[in-house]
Amino acid sequence: MSEVTQPKNSGELWDWFGLSYASFLVIPRVLMHEMPAEWQDKMAVLLHEYDETFDTSSVVNSVSVVGRDSDGKLAKLPDYILNYRRPDREAIEKLKR
Repeated sequence: MSEVTQPKNSGELWDWFGLSYASFLVIPRVLMHEMPAEWQDKMAVLLHEYDETFDTSSVVNSVSVVGRDSDGKLAKLPDYILNYRRPDREAIEKLKR
């Protein structure tokens, strides 16, 4: 018996992506680690569930992320986004809303 999924183009996840043409969601690890512990635990459960559902190893081995500025030009990702082992909390704090 298969689980019921959302009808195509409906639901909260579709709404979150909005009208974008994004095919992927990329969230910096360092920023996820700055979220509350409860959020991190929920995210980990969802990621495990995703991994248990799909095996993409036959399709792709790895994915690379490239930064772009507001004009669409290639831009170097800041070190504080890439360095999850030594987070720059001052720089990260400036990203918060």
